[in-house]
Amino acid sequence: MRCKTVLVLGATGRQGGSVARTLLNRGWGVRAFVRDPSTPAAAELGAAGARLASGTFDDTASLRAAMDEVHGVFSALPATLSAEDEVRHGTAIVDLAADEGIAHFVYSSGASAGTVPTGIARFDAKPRIEAHVHRLLPEATILRPSIFMDMLLRPGTGLDKGRYTSLVELDGAMQVVSVADIGRFVAAVFDDRDRFAGQVVPLASDRLTGLDLAAALTQASGRPIRYARLPDAVLSANPDLAHMAESLKCGPLSQPIDLDLMRAINPDLTSFRAWLATQGRPLLDEALKG
Repeated sequence: MRCKTVLVLGATGRQGGSVARTLLNRGWGVRAFVRDPSTPAAAELGAAGARLASGTFDDTASLRAAMDEVHGVFSALPATLSAEDEVRHGTAIVDLAADEGIAHFVYSSGASAGTVPTGIARFDAKPRIEAHVHRLLPEATILRPSIFMDMLLRPGTGLDKGRYTSLVELDGAMQVVSVADIGRFVAAVFDDRDRFAGQVVPLASDRLTGLDLAAALTQASGRPIRYARLPDAVLSANPDLAHMAESLKCGPLSQPIDLDLMRAINPDLTSFRAWLATQGRPLLDEALKG
């Protein structure tokens, strides 16, 4: 099995890069689909043993050629795409995988994907792609990563002023995932197709309340950090943020994920505190500067 090749789409992105590196470390062949093979990130993958395939998501011929004779495909689309382009590219990739008879297709969706349309295009894009996967590739695996830990340390959270503002209630909870864990989860899925074929698998590395966030950030930064939820006025002015906040209370993002099951799939599960001390440290240092 380990001599088989997986095509990793978006291989120089956060998810794709983590998946490509983890698969290579576990002995899989990796074909990395990249826009520009001359970039440092692409060159690094090539040096690690990946075979590079260049093209764009609009280039159907290059995508089809990249899928030639591979066992599996990992599809994760850039967050920078418009909702319309995300659906267009995402469904076209599924069409090609079905045409090429890919044995194991793995689509990285999102934990906010639900069954009821929200009316907000970017939140409804992934469920539309998921429905297409179910129709054409019923043996595929759909992964729903929780909120990326990286997103918790974006500018404007107030850490430089000794506070941290986010979407979750003080005693509410959000589930988060590290990018490194996504690579390990995906590798585990490809390692055991029989177990994960046809499954929808939510992914999380840790579960945090607002109080947990404050405690972890206080410990990591060495200074007191107070937590507060974003004001209602801010949420009401931003439909995307308002939808996520509501989803954390009673929508798809509020559904608990069994961390013991996550650890059974990925024994090296990364807690938020461990992430802050390692991969997240540069982001924390930058956020503390303001």
